[in-house]
Amino acid sequence: MTTNTRVVRAACPHDCPDTCAMHVTVENGVAIKVQGDPDHPTTKGVLCTKVSRYTERTYHPDRLLHPLKRVGPKGSGQFVPVSWDEALDEIASRLGAIAAREPEAILPYSYAGTMGFVQGESMAARFFNKLGASDLDRTICASAGAAGLRYTYGAGVGMHVEHFVDSKLILIWGSNPITSSVHFWAIAQEAKRRGAKLIAIDPYRSLTAEKCHQHIALLPGTDAALALGMMHVLIDEDRVDHEYIARHTVGYAQLKERVRRYTPARVAEICGISEDTITTLAREYANAK
Repeated sequence: MTTNTRVVRAACPHDCPDTCAMHVTVENGVAIKVQGDPDHPTTKGVLCTKVSRYTERTYHPDRLLHPLKRVGPKGSGQFVPVSWDEALDEIASRLGAIAAREPEAILPYSYAGTMGFVQGESMAARFFNKLGASDLDRTICASAGAAGLRYTYGAGVGMHVEHFVDSKLILIWGSNPITSSVHFWAIAQEAKRRGAKLIAIDPYRSLTAEKCHQHIALLPGTDAALALGMMHVLIDEDRVDHEYIARHTVGYAQLKERVRRYTPARVAEICGISEDTITTLAREYANAK
């Protein structure tokens, strides 16, 4: 390295649970290389293709650096450069008219680009609050899971990904980690080599589903029914931890009453899978605890 070269420690800004640690090599104020941190226990120096090529994207000659205004029909590719002041004035004028009529019509849903405090959860909220459009759903992918975690653990937290290596059974439910969570998949493969069973629950036979011991291809949109069916079996066969339920849960009586109606026969009809698949899955889950 030259005297003007240094390595900066960083973390990936994307919305991914791996939160990869990175080493960014900077030369004369310009990032020239992005590498994973080999000492990071979860990722072990491995980055996904998108992030490992960050420098190419950042300094690509076709990257937009200034506003462009469309001057032709959509899809025609007709744009002209405009100043920042002109772009912001026109956007403000259009949004202002909508805000005067119905603020929430501007954007009923929004989400972060990258996950920094400023660009992720700070300026967007202030911006839309100023317009009067404050009632926004901030996610389209994890609302149910986040609610479940809060009810179960008290906060939206999960287990340490490296602990999966000690699992006896891993349910990969509606996920394709071969393409979306490469570090988890590596750990799942090590768990598999140690004897863990991998089951993919997904309407689509993804690359991950092909590599698992079993693929349960339920009908789209029936995941909740399958979960209720599994709970029905666990409760009906008394495979639940009564002490934990008594000490740490609320609403168990209501849950028990609800799942009573989701028999394996009914769930099999809803999900398009066999009764035996549902019962066996619930029993394997219980035995792996």
